[in-house]
Amino acid sequence: MGSTAIKTVEPEGRQPDRGVARRQAFLQAAREVFLEHGYEAASVNDVVRLAGGSLATLYAQFGNKEGLFLAFMQDQHDRFAREMRPSQDVDGLPLEKALQVVGEHFLRRLLQRDSLSFFRVMVSEGRKLPAPMRRYFASGGANMIFEELAKLLRDAGLSETDATESVTYFIDLLRSQHHFQALSVENYEISDADLKAHVARAVRFLLNGLKLS
Repeated sequence: MGSTAIKTVEPEGRQPDRGVARRQAFLQAAREVFLEHGYEAASVNDVVRLAGGSLATLYAQFGNKEGLFLAFMQDQHDRFAREMRPSQDVDGLPLEKALQVVGEHFLRRLLQRDSLSFFRVMVSEGRKLPAPMRRYFASGGANMIFEELAKLLRDAGLSETDATESVTYFIDLLRSQHHFQALSVENYEISDADLKAHVARAVRFLLNGLKLS
């Protein structure tokens, strides 16, 4: 791991708040260190070397290593919340097309290296988290598109209960063997054509089961 300090870039013309900028630098460095090493093997000294500053400043910001880890988990989860939804607006698209767009984006993001690393850390270190936080983080990226998918199905005529249950099954279909294999096999890859075909099969399975196709 290199020792070059991470620099926080502020928009031109805006004076950064030093405390906020330092916190973001620590979180960026913590993300790098925790995703690579997990919680136990990670060193706060490595975080400080990457971020710059001092141990005293880090402890003043986060309390201790556990506080830094929890802040990193929250920051990473919020990052996924912003990135899991597709940039393409699916309102007005036919249901099958809309499900395809959302499903492809979700699965691509789920299989990215940082997402897989975060999931591994969450599983291996999750027992150390307070119970409410374990439940919160265990949802992973799924809850971030859950409501969007449920709305598509409600708009197609399903009840709230049926839409909620159907989305749960659909997300499991999307993840299925690819997420497991990507977590288990180093450098696992799926071609874009295969990913699209996999999502299309999941969409057809869902719509056929709901008799919406």
